[in-house]
Amino acid sequence: MIDPQAEPQGARAEAATAEVWSLVLNWNRRDLCLECLASLRRTEVPADVRHRVLLIDNGSTDDSVAAVREAMPDVLIEALPENLGFAAGMNAGIRRALAAGADWTLLVIND
Repeated sequence: MIDPQAEPQGARAEAATAEVWSLVLNWNRRDLCLECLASLRRTEVPADVRHRVLLIDNGSTDDSVAAVREAMPDVLIEALPENLGFAAGMNAGIRRALAAGADWTLLVIND
């Protein structure tokens, strides 16, 4: 479930001229997912870029979603009910990002 009120990473939303969404696909890789998301958090972006991170969880059964919600409440989450595979999972994330105004999407597999 995505929190549409969530703030983008960093405090740059007001001055943004571009919005980039990093889309991370996950399926039962909780620890790798957390490492990947932590790495994305350390990414430096230009001051005029708004950066959001969206986890697309492909129906994991290893509590990945709960772990991310607890450790990184600023990460947006699209929790799919089942494993839809790479293309359908990423397409769900791309649709969400574009609907929210993304100019660019970066597709990331956490492993």
